[in-house]
Amino acid sequence: MSVQLSVEAIQSRLSSASIGHRILYLPSVNSTMDVARREAEQGAPEGTVVVADEQTAGRGRFGRHWVSGSGQNLLFSVVLYPEQTALAGLNIIASVAALTAIQRTTALSPTLKWPNDILIAGKKMSGILIETAVQDGGVRYAVLGFGINVNFDPSQTPEIAESGTSLSKELGKQVSREALLEAILEELSTLYERLKAWATVRHRWEASLETLGSHVRVQWGDQVEEGVAEAVDPDGNLLLRRSDGTVVTLSGGDVASQG
Repeated sequence: MSVQLSVEAIQSRLSSASIGHRILYLPSVNSTMDVARREAEQGAPEGTVVVADEQTAGRGRFGRHWVSGSGQNLLFSVVLYPEQTALAGLNIIASVAALTAIQRTTALSPTLKWPNDILIAGKKMSGILIETAVQDGGVRYAVLGFGINVNFDPSQTPEIAESGTSLSKELGKQVSREALLEAILEELSTLYERLKAWATVRHRWEASLETLGSHVRVQWGDQVEEGVAEAVDPDGNLLLRRSDGTVVTLSGGDVASQG
């Protein structure tokens, strides 16, 4: 069932927060990332949120298409103007904010697949995309994009029927998108304000990574690495121990468990 979002109350309650004090709601867009990027180019206030009921050209990492039912999920992007030193922490605080908000509003116990996919019972229900604009060695802006399966039934979409899930599917009932959106923006606002003292956030992120300790295959473009996901470094990069004992540091890639 498609229910239109109502964001005015959320915006009012977050009026003094660093994120969510300004929310642009659009019933349908190509991509909230594209709209948020244009907002940033035009000098939108930091913490501006672009949320849509439908994306006709939503994308995930590696340019993949993000499948979503109209009016059923949370599709939103956030405009930030971080310092260069904060860039490495954005992925972590975005992941922890979404993970914590889901736990708060549903009592489910999701986990993370490195670097930022949120899983329930091993199936993907959320993804996060971060795009940045850098000029003359400095960060112009960053856009954080969230796609969360809330009341969408992935089993009706063949391409993700086996690998995807949603909050409503796991709970057996509809979930309030407004409540979840507000919770995520609250958590994200708090974590972003504390980014310079983020040791606790990093520990929470690392502790939720089911990837660690597993034998995995990581692909980035034409490059492939296999080994044991041993740890993550202070910047959130994955430390992968190959079969020959050497360790490689990976800043990104598509991870697949090798059993």
